[in-house]
Amino acid sequence: MTGLDVLGLGVVLPGADKPADALAVSAAPAPGWFDVTAALPGRGYRRLPAACQYLLAAAGNALDDAGAAPASTPAERLGVVVGTNNAGMALMDEQDRTILDLDADGISPITAPYFAMSLFASRLAVEHTIHGFTLTTNSPRTAGFDAVQAGARALACGRADLVIVGATEETLPDSEPGAEGSDIGAVALVCARATGAPNPAAYGTCRMRNAFLAPGVAPAVALDETWAALTADGPRPRHVHAVLDDSPTGRAVLDWVDGKAAEVSVSPAGPGCLSPMRHVAALLGAGSGPDRVVVTAAAEGNVAFLRLTNFPDNHPQLHGSR
Repeated sequence: MTGLDVLGLGVVLPGADKPADALAVSAAPAPGWFDVTAALPGRGYRRLPAACQYLLAAAGNALDDAGAAPASTPAERLGVVVGTNNAGMALMDEQDRTILDLDADGISPITAPYFAMSLFASRLAVEHTIHGFTLTTNSPRTAGFDAVQAGARALACGRADLVIVGATEETLPDSEPGAEGSDIGAVALVCARATGAPNPAAYGTCRMRNAFLAPGVAPAVALDETWAALTADGPRPRHVHAVLDDSPTGRAVLDWVDGKAAEVSVSPAGPGCLSPMRHVAALLGAGSGPDRVVVTAAAEGNVAFLRLTNFPDNHPQLHGSR
């Protein structure tokens, strides 16, 4: 099973100043919670879509946190994978209203290209002169974990030496179902290929598996097979963090997960793919601990598992040497 060693962490979340606080975000972010001029000094940032600003700032924090590894890696050996589901929804809603009230000429030429979700990852690659590859994953709930898996596969097959894996979301427009409580902010990880041995420069290792619950098929079969593949090696995970909504898929996973580990906790998943990634950032940022699994699911039937193996406080940020 391929995995990623996480060398750097960065978050931009309302009410959280560092990755370890990523689960203590504000339920109702105050206006102006993100100061783009402070987070991204310089010209050309203020008019970018908010989700792009969050992503750039989180990735900048993660790259700083990763130490010398990114700067010493050739641009052709760096890659970017970004997961999102709602990053562009508010912008497209604004563009629709502009066209209805005025005409297409009223749309800002700076933000117009961002109707394509791939632009968020591409802008990040341009920001940091990354020439390896750029990929975007789009799906509700699981897109962040899908990005982790895509990054792991890219490193395993030699397409890059380091990859920035990110997830970014913007609050849904008020007219959209689930707008209240929808994800906002960004999480970024700077990752190298996992070797199987503790990496003295890393927080820990992420390994990912997914399943699909087809309609009319007993969900336990697919979930049991995926769980067995994820936990076949290493110690049995001590804690399962289930990040689920109340869809039929979410309820099926909730029924199945009981008893899979000594500790099971359940958190609500709002629209977007950021909540599961906040768990990953918080658990890695909190330092050493037993193996844990974060599982999330989408109403469409996609289920994603991510297993975390923290190293014993190796990372310089955890023992205070950086």
